[in-house]
Amino acid sequence: MANEVYANNMEVACKAGQGKSICAFPDVCFTPPQTPATPPGVPIPYPNTGMDSDTTNGSKTVQISGQEVMLKNKSYFKKSTGDEAGCAPKKGVVTSKNMGKVYFNAWSMDVKFEGENVVRNLDITTHNHASFPGNSPTWPFLDAAAFNGSGPCKDVAKEVDSKCSKHAKKNLTSKGEVKRKAAIKAMCKDPKCKKALKCALSPKNPSNCCPQPQPKPPKQTPHHVVPDSQFSEKGGGRLDLDSGGQYDYSAAPCICAAGTSHSTGKHGDIHTETNNLTVNHASVREDVKGKTVSADALWKVSEAEAVGATAVAEVTGCDEACIKSQMRRGHKKMGIERDDQIRPTTAGTVTEPPTNTTKRFR
Repeated sequence: MANEVYANNMEVACKAGQGKSICAFPDVCFTPPQTPATPPGVPIPYPNTGMDSDTTNGSKTVQISGQEVMLKNKSYFKKSTGDEAGCAPKKGVVTSKNMGKVYFNAWSMDVKFEGENVVRNLDITTHNHASFPGNSPTWPFLDAAAFNGSGPCKDVAKEVDSKCSKHAKKNLTSKGEVKRKAAIKAMCKDPKCKKALKCALSPKNPSNCCPQPQPKPPKQTPHHVVPDSQFSEKGGGRLDLDSGGQYDYSAAPCICAAGTSHSTGKHGDIHTETNNLTVNHASVREDVKGKTVSADALWKVSEAEAVGATAVAEVTGCDEACIKSQMRRGHKKMGIERDDQIRPTTAGTVTEPPTNTTKRFR
């Protein structure tokens, strides 16, 4: 991707680009053999890929490197690959097609060409369309890139697909987009789906958190895995990051945890674990007096992400690498890089003041 044209710190998708929507999953297609036991073939999920170079119906007057640009609800990739083996007569379970079109289901909210929102290379997609809806469901409540392919979230993705996709498919608009509120409500009522979503991060608002009544079970609230205060100046206002990225409180990656404050329920437990790991971190420990971190202390975003992932994993049992992967994607979408300097603040209780032993992070 060498065209260097960006919208909201994400490269604009265009026909001249080298971007890919890699391994969108699952695209379920009927696959030979066709037997008496499985007359239409065997339904098998395939990971699909779409390419910028297949851009179709893009912009007419605005071009990047002499080629058309992807636009909201108008443009698409003319084909996807990866499901070629799903060639029994029925093909796609939903669309009755394989190697179908790729549509984007997210875009820049404030950058437009020819009056239409421009699409960016990290925006989410659905694959194998004959028309709307696509054969692979849109997941507006999950980070599509973090859950694609064979990465650290593959097991979580498999569980979410197995236990939750039916609720998404039952709550689609005429354009194949998921009705978020209705889908989340249905998912939260399904114990198996709710459990599968436990380790899936979401923005602060709108979040994946289930609106259970208090006190039993305790209400879930979104917890910023890297605390919001770490992106703030000591006197107020946001830090100026070297990358030029802009932290967004509502869009920042959160995990749903029972409890409503820094000191209650699992939410409070994650805060306490994060605080303890922070004050004992090799980059922070010398700036700690008692249980308090100096207001002038700094550390890297990558260090904060590692600490946050470790804390969440220890309290919830979620896979640390998967949490870390989702976090990185969430911060990357805001243009925040690993080497950006932020403040190692704490919120809530510190129960383990610094020692002489360095904690280890992956």
